[in-house]
Amino acid sequence: MIANLIKRILGIHPQQGVKPLKNLIHVGSKFHGYHIPQEFLRPESVCYLIGAGDDISFDTELKVLFDSQIYIFDPTPEGIEHFKQLKVDTAAGKPTTIDNLAPFTYSISSEKLEEIHFVEIGVWDTKTTLKFYDPVKENYASHSVYLFTDSDTYIEAPVDRLSSLMQQLGHTAVDMVKMEIEGAEYTVIDTIVKDKLDVKLILVEFDEVYNTKDKGFHFRIKKACKQLMDAGYVMIHSTEHLKRSFLRKDIYAQLKARETSK
Repeated sequence: MIANLIKRILGIHPQQGVKPLKNLIHVGSKFHGYHIPQEFLRPESVCYLIGAGDDISFDTELKVLFDSQIYIFDPTPEGIEHFKQLKVDTAAGKPTTIDNLAPFTYSISSEKLEEIHFVEIGVWDTKTTLKFYDPVKENYASHSVYLFTDSDTYIEAPVDRLSSLMQQLGHTAVDMVKMEIEGAEYTVIDTIVKDKLDVKLILVEFDEVYNTKDKGFHFRIKKACKQLMDAGYVMIHSTEHLKRSFLRKDIYAQLKARETSK
Protein backbone atom coordinates (compact mmCIF):
# COMPACT_ATOMS: atom_id res chain seq x y z
CA MET A 1 0.00 0.00 0.00
CA ILE A 2 2.77 2.46 0.95
CA ALA A 3 4.76 1.59 -2.18
CA ASN A 4 1.70 2.24 -4.38
CA LEU A 5 1.05 5.55 -2.63
CA ILE A 6 4.65 6.65 -3.19
CA LYS A 7 4.42 5.66 -6.86
CA ARG A 8 1.25 7.73 -7.26
CA ILE A 9 2.88 10.73 -5.60
CA LEU A 10 5.86 10.41 -7.95
CA GLY A 11 3.56 9.85 -10.93
CA ILE A 12 4.97 6.43 -11.79
CA HIS A 13 2.15 4.10 -10.72
CA PRO A 14 1.36 1.58 -13.52
CA GLN A 15 -2.31 2.60 -13.72
CA GLN A 16 -1.81 6.34 -13.32
CA GLY A 17 -3.23 8.27 -16.26
CA VAL A 18 -5.04 5.31 -17.83
CA LYS A 19 -8.39 6.12 -19.44
CA PRO A 20 -9.71 2.69 -20.41
CA LEU A 21 -12.13 1.71 -23.12
CA LYS A 22 -14.65 -1.07 -22.49
CA ASN A 23 -14.10 -3.16 -25.61
CA LEU A 24 -10.40 -3.96 -25.31
CA ILE A 25 -9.15 -7.42 -26.24
CA HIS A 26 -5.84 -9.10 -25.49
CA VAL A 27 -4.08 -10.29 -28.63
CA GLY A 28 -1.05 -12.59 -28.65
CA SER A 29 0.79 -14.55 -25.98
CA LYS A 30 0.69 -13.76 -22.27
CA PHE A 31 4.03 -11.97 -22.14
CA HIS A 32 4.22 -10.50 -25.66
CA GLY A 33 0.58 -9.69 -26.30
CA TYR A 34 -1.15 -6.30 -26.08
CA HIS A 35 -4.59 -4.87 -25.36
CA ILE A 36 -6.17 -3.13 -28.34
CA PRO A 37 -9.69 -1.89 -29.17
CA GLN A 38 -11.82 -4.72 -30.53
CA GLU A 39 -13.42 -2.61 -33.26
CA PHE A 40 -10.31 -0.86 -34.53
CA LEU A 41 -8.49 -2.84 -37.22
CA ARG A 42 -9.71 -3.76 -40.72
CA PRO A 43 -8.15 -5.67 -43.63
CA GLU A 44 -6.93 -2.36 -45.07
CA SER A 45 -5.26 -1.33 -41.79
CA VAL A 46 -1.47 -0.97 -41.87
CA CYS A 47 0.41 -2.30 -38.83
CA TYR A 48 4.12 -1.78 -38.16
CA LEU A 49 5.45 -4.28 -35.60
CA ILE A 50 8.96 -3.21 -34.60
CA GLY A 51 10.97 -5.93 -32.89
CA ALA A 52 10.28 -9.64 -33.39
CA GLY A 53 12.66 -11.78 -31.39
CA ASP A 54 11.41 -15.30 -30.74
CA ASP A 55 7.73 -14.37 -30.22
CA ILE A 56 5.61 -12.87 -33.00
CA SER A 57 2.33 -14.11 -31.56
CA PHE A 58 0.83 -10.62 -31.48
CA ASP A 59 1.91 -9.90 -35.03
CA THR A 60 0.53 -13.12 -36.49
CA GLU A 61 -2.71 -12.98 -34.51
CA LEU A 62 -3.43 -9.55 -36.00
CA LYS A 63 -3.34 -11.26 -39.38
CA VAL A 64 -5.52 -14.13 -38.16
CA LEU A 65 -8.14 -11.95 -36.46
CA PHE A 66 -8.29 -8.90 -38.73
CA ASP A 67 -6.40 -9.83 -41.92
CA SER A 68 -4.61 -6.48 -41.65
CA GLN A 69 -1.47 -5.52 -43.59
CA ILE A 70 1.39 -6.63 -41.35
CA TYR A 71 4.96 -5.32 -41.53
CA ILE A 72 7.50 -6.73 -39.07
CA PHE A 73 10.83 -4.89 -38.62
CA ASP A 74 13.81 -6.69 -37.11
CA PRO A 75 17.42 -6.90 -38.34
CA THR A 76 18.64 -9.32 -35.68
CA PRO A 77 19.41 -13.02 -36.29
CA GLU A 78 16.97 -14.24 -33.63
CA GLY A 79 14.04 -12.41 -35.21
CA ILE A 80 14.90 -13.36 -38.77
CA GLU A 81 15.50 -17.02 -37.93
CA HIS A 82 12.33 -17.33 -35.84
CA PHE A 83 10.21 -16.00 -38.70
CA LYS A 84 11.91 -18.25 -41.26
CA GLN A 85 11.53 -21.34 -39.05
CA LEU A 86 7.87 -20.56 -38.37
CA LYS A 87 7.24 -20.39 -42.13
CA VAL A 88 8.96 -23.75 -42.65
CA ASP A 89 7.08 -25.45 -39.80
CA THR A 90 3.73 -23.96 -40.75
CA ALA A 91 4.12 -25.03 -44.39
CA ALA A 92 4.89 -28.55 -43.16
CA GLY A 93 1.78 -28.58 -40.96
CA LYS A 94 3.87 -28.69 -37.79
CA PRO A 95 2.31 -26.76 -34.85
CA THR A 96 4.72 -24.30 -33.25
CA THR A 97 4.38 -23.63 -29.53
CA ILE A 98 6.45 -21.01 -27.72
CA ASP A 99 7.10 -20.11 -24.07
CA ASN A 100 7.09 -22.96 -21.58
CA LEU A 101 5.78 -20.77 -18.73
CA ALA A 102 2.67 -19.65 -20.62
CA PRO A 103 2.47 -21.73 -23.80
CA PHE A 104 1.15 -20.15 -26.98
CA THR A 105 0.62 -22.10 -30.20
CA TYR A 106 0.62 -20.18 -33.47
CA SER A 107 -2.71 -20.46 -35.28
CA ILE A 108 -1.82 -18.68 -38.52
CA SER A 109 -2.07 -20.56 -41.82
CA SER A 110 0.84 -20.87 -44.21
CA GLU A 111 -1.05 -18.76 -46.77
CA LYS A 112 -1.60 -15.88 -44.32
CA LEU A 113 1.98 -16.10 -43.06
CA GLU A 114 3.22 -15.59 -46.61
CA GLU A 115 1.28 -12.31 -46.73
CA ILE A 116 3.26 -10.85 -43.80
CA HIS A 117 6.12 -8.55 -44.80
CA PHE A 118 9.34 -9.08 -42.82
CA VAL A 119 11.71 -6.12 -43.16
CA GLU A 120 15.27 -6.84 -42.03
CA ILE A 121 15.89 -3.28 -40.84
CA GLY A 122 15.77 -1.79 -37.35
CA VAL A 123 14.13 1.51 -36.44
CA TRP A 124 16.12 4.41 -35.01
CA ASP A 125 16.38 8.18 -35.63
CA THR A 126 18.60 8.08 -38.72
CA LYS A 127 19.69 5.78 -41.55
CA THR A 128 22.91 4.11 -40.48
CA THR A 129 24.46 0.88 -39.22
CA LEU A 130 24.37 0.33 -35.46
CA LYS A 131 25.88 -2.05 -32.96
CA PHE A 132 23.28 -4.36 -31.41
CA TYR A 133 24.81 -5.68 -28.20
CA ASP A 134 24.45 -9.30 -27.15
CA PRO A 135 22.22 -9.80 -24.09
CA VAL A 136 24.10 -10.32 -20.84
CA LYS A 137 21.32 -12.50 -19.45
CA GLU A 138 21.44 -16.22 -20.14
CA ASN A 139 18.67 -17.46 -22.48
CA TYR A 140 17.59 -13.87 -23.26
CA ALA A 141 16.60 -13.65 -26.90
CA SER A 142 17.06 -10.04 -27.94
CA HIS A 143 20.00 -7.82 -28.88
CA SER A 144 19.84 -4.10 -28.05
CA VAL A 145 21.34 -0.80 -29.21
CA TYR A 146 20.46 0.81 -25.86
CA LEU A 147 20.78 -1.91 -23.26
CA PHE A 148 23.62 -4.40 -22.67
CA THR A 149 26.29 -1.88 -23.76
CA ASP A 150 28.66 -3.48 -21.24
CA SER A 151 28.60 -6.63 -23.33
CA ASP A 152 31.86 -7.51 -25.09
CA THR A 153 30.10 -8.83 -28.17
CA TYR A 154 27.68 -7.36 -30.65
CA ILE A 155 26.37 -7.57 -34.18
CA GLU A 156 26.03 -4.73 -36.66
CA ALA A 157 22.76 -4.17 -38.49
CA PRO A 158 21.02 -1.51 -40.62
CA VAL A 159 18.52 0.93 -39.12
CA ASP A 160 16.44 3.81 -40.45
CA ARG A 161 14.04 6.50 -39.28
CA LEU A 162 10.37 5.48 -39.15
CA SER A 163 9.28 8.34 -41.41
CA SER A 164 11.82 7.23 -44.02
CA LEU A 165 10.63 3.61 -43.85
CA MET A 166 7.02 4.73 -44.26
CA GLN A 167 8.00 6.70 -47.34
CA GLN A 168 9.91 3.75 -48.81
CA LEU A 169 6.93 1.45 -48.25
CA GLY A 170 4.46 3.97 -49.68
CA HIS A 171 2.53 4.71 -46.48
CA THR A 172 1.48 8.22 -45.51
CA ALA A 173 -0.32 6.88 -42.42
CA VAL A 174 -0.03 3.84 -40.17
CA ASP A 175 -2.88 2.48 -38.07
CA MET A 176 -0.67 0.78 -35.48
CA VAL A 177 2.95 0.88 -34.37
CA LYS A 178 4.16 -1.67 -31.83
CA MET A 179 7.60 -1.38 -30.24
CA GLU A 180 9.47 -4.14 -28.44
CA ILE A 181 12.98 -2.86 -29.07
CA GLU A 182 14.94 -3.18 -25.85
CA GLY A 183 15.23 0.46 -24.82
CA ALA A 184 15.29 2.02 -28.30
CA GLU A 185 11.61 2.93 -27.84
CA TYR A 186 12.59 6.29 -26.29
CA THR A 187 14.34 7.32 -29.51
CA VAL A 188 11.57 6.08 -31.81
CA ILE A 189 8.85 7.77 -29.73
CA ASP A 190 10.81 10.99 -30.05
CA THR A 191 10.88 10.70 -33.86
CA ILE A 192 7.16 9.90 -34.08
CA VAL A 193 6.36 13.07 -32.15
CA LYS A 194 8.93 15.30 -33.87
CA ASP A 195 7.94 14.13 -37.36
CA LYS A 196 4.22 14.39 -36.51
CA LEU A 197 3.60 10.99 -38.06
CA ASP A 198 0.03 9.92 -38.77
CA VAL A 199 -0.14 6.96 -36.36
CA LYS A 200 -3.43 6.05 -34.67
CA LEU A 201 -2.38 3.45 -32.07
CA ILE A 202 1.02 3.09 -30.41
CA LEU A 203 1.91 0.05 -28.31
CA VAL A 204 5.09 0.07 -26.25
CA GLU A 205 6.96 -2.37 -24.06
CA PHE A 206 9.29 -0.33 -21.86
CA ASP A 207 12.15 -2.79 -21.57
CA GLU A 208 14.02 -1.04 -18.79
CA VAL A 209 11.45 -2.52 -16.42
CA TYR A 210 13.18 -5.85 -17.04
CA ASN A 211 16.72 -4.61 -17.77
CA THR A 212 17.30 -1.56 -15.62
CA LYS A 213 20.26 0.64 -16.58
CA ASP A 214 19.99 2.80 -13.45
CA LYS A 215 17.47 3.99 -10.85
CA GLY A 216 16.09 6.69 -13.14
CA PHE A 217 14.29 4.34 -15.53
CA HIS A 218 10.83 5.05 -14.05
CA PHE A 219 11.25 8.72 -14.85
CA ARG A 220 12.49 8.06 -18.40
CA ILE A 221 9.35 5.99 -18.94
CA LYS A 222 7.20 8.71 -17.36
CA LYS A 223 8.78 11.32 -19.67
CA ALA A 224 8.19 9.20 -22.80
CA CYS A 225 4.55 8.58 -21.86
CA LYS A 226 4.00 12.29 -21.18
CA GLN A 227 5.56 13.06 -24.56
CA LEU A 228 2.96 10.88 -26.28
CA MET A 229 0.07 12.26 -24.27
CA ASP A 230 1.19 15.84 -24.92
CA ALA A 231 1.26 14.94 -28.63
CA GLY A 232 -2.42 13.96 -28.51
CA TYR A 233 -2.58 10.35 -27.37
CA VAL A 234 -4.67 8.75 -24.62
CA MET A 235 -3.24 5.89 -22.57
CA ILE A 236 -5.99 3.27 -22.75
CA HIS A 237 -4.21 0.35 -21.08
CA SER A 238 -1.19 -0.41 -18.92
CA THR A 239 0.00 -3.64 -17.37
CA GLU A 240 1.79 -3.81 -14.04
CA HIS A 241 5.03 -4.17 -16.02
CA LEU A 242 4.30 -1.05 -18.09
CA LYS A 243 3.33 -2.55 -21.43
CA ARG A 244 1.17 0.32 -22.61
CA SER A 245 -1.35 1.17 -25.32
CA PHE A 246 -1.77 4.77 -26.55
CA LEU A 247 -4.68 5.72 -28.83
CA ARG A 248 -4.88 9.03 -30.68
CA LYS A 249 -7.47 11.37 -29.15
CA ASP A 250 -9.74 11.59 -32.19
CA ILE A 251 -9.99 7.80 -32.47
CA TYR A 252 -10.45 7.51 -28.70
CA ALA A 253 -13.35 9.99 -28.86
CA GLN A 254 -15.00 8.00 -31.66
CA LEU A 255 -14.76 4.70 -29.78
CA LYS A 256 -15.85 6.30 -26.50
CA ALA A 257 -18.91 7.74 -28.24
CA ARG A 258 -19.85 4.25 -29.47
CA GLU A 259 -19.71 2.99 -25.87
CA THR A 260 -22.14 5.63 -24.63
CA SER A 261 -24.52 5.18 -27.57
CA LYS A 262 -25.04 1.47 -26.92
